[in-house]
Amino acid sequence: MPQSNTTSRHRADAPVATTLPRPIRRAIGAAGLAVVLAGSLAFAATQSSGGDNMAEQATLAGAGQYSVDRTDYWNQVSRGGDSAREALNEAGESVSFSVTVDDREVEITSNAQTLADALIENGIVVGLDDNVSVPMNSLPTEGADVQIERVGTVFGTETETLEYETIERETSALERGETRTETEGREGSRVLAYTAVYEGGEEVSRTTTAEILVSAPVDEVILVGTAAPQPAATSSSSSSSQSDSSESSASSESSAPSGSYSGSDPRSIARQMVEARGWGSDQWSCLDSLWQRESNWNPYAQNPTSGAYGIPQSLPGSKMGSVASDWRTNPVTQITWGLNYISGRYGTPCGAWGHSQSVGWY
Repeated sequence: MPQSNTTSRHRADAPVATTLPRPIRRAIGAAGLAVVLAGSLAFAATQSSGGDNMAEQATLAGAGQYSVDRTDYWNQVSRGGDSAREALNEAGESVSFSVTVDDREVEITSNAQTLADALIENGIVVGLDDNVSVPMNSLPTEGADVQIERVGTVFGTETETLEYETIERETSALERGETRTETEGREGSRVLAYTAVYEGGEEVSRTTTAEILVSAPVDEVILVGTAAPQPAATSSSSSSSQSDSSESSASSESSAPSGSYSGSDPRSIARQMVEARGWGSDQWSCLDSLWQRESNWNPYAQNPTSGAYGIPQSLPGSKMGSVASDWRTNPVTQITWGLNYISGRYGTPCGAWGHSQSVGWY
């Protein structure tokens, strides 16, 4: 076999390096490990101290929509004690701007420091996937036109008017040709709670999750006279009597107490609306306790000091106008706004109740 020109070397052929005694080598290794560990701990501490700011920046990143879960950020703002409350309620110059959402335009006047705060204060909940034309962490500006394009699932409610019927009833107490209204007709209303799915800003499907009767319509009853005409004197006397009766009735109606709600129990309405949103009995219990404390479930409750109004004690009450113009008298409008506010600010009624228990407000 021919000789190879390649020189083979074995490990044992390598030059022998001069080595330090084993005790000294162990000491040097231990010291190096200590330096590495100290550096790692220092780096971790630096990351931890800046974590909140980094998370906040990540949450607020993007022009017009959130890039990560906003829940932690809102919890920091709303549950952070006195400093957070001062930040949220810091007085600034009020500006008016419009928001187009869910195929309707809402006019908002607010002194909130961010668009997100202004929307939540007005009961407008922006989903994590929704597209907003203005950055949520920007300062609202006078005359701005904010466009919200829904994406994903949205929970909502709408109020339907129930028309009353007119019934004619014959009576011999009136002469032929005469009519009188015995009962004034009153429209009723019901609430439809629904879940809607949006794609590209367009609603593609809707499922009704609950139908809630707020107040039943009251039929209008018209009395139609059937009696033969009476002599003039009698007729005059009868007319006078009828006039007195009408005046008495009008007087009675005018003296009826104002500000009294005669529809369905607001608590029963709210409970159905809570269930329609997928919240369980524990969340209903928290909401019941919260609004019992705030207003005793009275749609006309008004705080004489602050002016907070209605079942959820909206401050000012006009914020509930973002839901409907009947916010002063309709408990459904008030409850809808209140649930939207709680959902946007605290996530759930128990979150709001816990905050109220802690600091006395929500």
